[in-house]
Amino acid sequence: MPIDNLGKVHFSDKQIHDINQALAVLTTALEDMSVNLTPAEHRKYGRVKEKNKLLIDKVKNYHDNVPQLSSTEVDWEEFNRDYNNRFQASQMLFKIKSIENQLINIKIVGDYDNYTDALRDYQYAKYKNRFASEHGYERKIDDMAVFFPRTGITKKKI
Repeated sequence: MPIDNLGKVHFSDKQIHDINQALAVLTTALEDMSVNLTPAEHRKYGRVKEKNKLLIDKVKNYHDNVPQLSSTEVDWEEFNRDYNNRFQASQMLFKIKSIENQLINIKIVGDYDNYTDALRDYQYAKYKNRFASEHGYERKIDDMAVFFPRTGITKKKI
């Protein structure tokens, strides 16, 4: 017997409302800062790799600790604002990726539970159609049969 009903905890109406409100606040907060890069711009500006980020960190460190060695051609206030944006965005992305992973797992468990129940319901319809003379099961089976193509290959039981 397969393990099913893995998702024992479900969203309450209040949780759904609160999460959607938080997402709306987040969307609104980012709206003014959001930049919609074209694919070409993404390729052009997205070339700062990890090694180059280390260079940025090193330059910032020098500017913070030995400012007399810093270029006068750099707007250091803007540099620090960009650096802070990058740092804050990285921290937020880490949290969002954690939330994304949680939501993916919730969805996977729900999908699995729904799928096993759908299979169970299909088998029930086939059983009722075969052994009971109740109306409607044959139509239900026919409607669902498209999801079970007959390939001529049978699964080996382990």
